Order: sequence, then C-alpha cells, then structure tokens
Amino acid sequence: MLKLFTTLIRGAVAEAEEAAFDQHATRVLAQQLRDAATALEFAKKELALAMAHRASEARAAEMLAARIATLEQSAMDALTGDRDDLATEAATVIAATEDERKDRLDAVTRFDADIARLRASSEEGNRRLRELRRGLEMARAQEALNRAGANGRRALAGGNGALREAEATLAHIRKLHEFSDDEHAALEALDKRNSGAELEEKLAAAGFGPAVKTKPADVLARLRAKSTARSAEAAAATADAIPPATPTNG
Repeated sequence: MLKLFTTLIRGAVAEAEEAAFDQHATRVLAQQLRDAATALEFAKKELALAMAHRASEARAAEMLAARIATLEQSAMDALTGDRDDLATEAATVIAATEDERKDRLDAVTRFDADIARLRASSEEGNRRLRELRRGLEMARAQEALNRAGANGRRALAGGNGALREAEATLAHIRKLHEFSDDEHAALEALDKRNSGAELEEKLAAAGFGPAVKTKPADVLARLRAKSTARSAEAAAATADAIPPATPTNG
C-alpha cells in the first residue's frame, strides 16, 4: 500500500511539473536561451584566450629560431678559429634551444587544433541560438495571437449574451406597447358605449339621424357643388361683359 501511495504521489508531482512547464514554456525557453548565450560568450572569451596563447607561442618560436641562427653562425666562426671548446658549448645551447623551439611549435599546432574546434563550435552554437531566438519570437507571437483570440471569443460571447438580452427586452417593450394600444382601444370602446356615441354612429350609418363623423364622400360632393356654382358665375359674368351686336343697314 505504501508503494502505491508513493507511486501516486510521484505521478501527481510529475503531472504538476508538466502542467507548470506547459504553462510557462516560453518563459523557460527564454531563460534557457539566456543561459546558452552566457555559455557561448564564455566560449568566445576562451577562444580569444587560446588565440592569444597561440600568438605568444608562435612569437617565442620565431625568437628561438633567430637565436639558433645566431648561435650557429657563432659556433661556425669558433670552429674556423680553432675554438672547438666554444663551438661545443654553443652546440649544447643550440640543441637545448631547438628542443624548446620544437615544444613551442608543438604547442602552436595544438592551439591551432583547439582554436579550429572552438571556432566551429562557437559558430554552430551562435547559429542554433539565432534559430532558437527566432523560434521564441514566433512562439511569443503565437501565444499573443491565442490570447487575443480567446479574449475575442469571450468578448463575442458576452456581446451575444447582451444582444440576446437586448432582443428580449425589445420584444417585451413591444408587447407592452401592444397591450397599451389594446387597452386604449378597449377603454375608448367602453367610453363610446357608456356615452351613447356608439349608438349614434350605428343610427347615422343606418340613415337615421345626423352623421356623427364627416364622410369623405360628403366633402367631395360639397366641393363639386361649389366648383359647379363658381363655373356658372364665371360664365354669367363673361356674358354680361360682351356688348350686344349693332345691326347694319343693308
């Protein structure tokens, strides 16, 4: 049982770690790139230091070569002067100097190999760092796009909810207005019934009693009558204005 609980706890911890990593993946990547950039900067300094040592060893080898040439010339001059003892002493120094020069040249060769390896590793590391930085920027842009999309979807959902509520409110207002119109019409009908106006309208419509409301047909008939009378008056005035014709003698 204890082993089961231990396994469950380890599983929960692993899931929590994975969830935390997923949530902060871009932040973790950014820190990893900072660490990589620091390491590459250190490697760059090491490369510069190796190149400086290589140059120092090469200069030392050149100086030793010049010293060997000078000693050889002096030793030959001693041999010419029958000073074998000085020539032998010079030969001993030349041999030691040649060994030192060989060591210096070997060091230069090793430095050349190390420098080439460090330079290749540095260039490869910088190339990969540039690619990873571009990937980080793309990941950040995608995260920003995802956040914008999620915010937009939430805003649209809230807007749609508000629109549905507004439509329901408008429908309720329209129902209230319709109810108010119906109520007003009902009250007006009751008022007519109570005042007898409805009965008067029915009697007038049946031809009994004066009309309660003016009919458009009556107005049109009245206008026609006025127009006919006006035309007759104009014709009579025109006839009075024309003098009678004078008879002529034949």
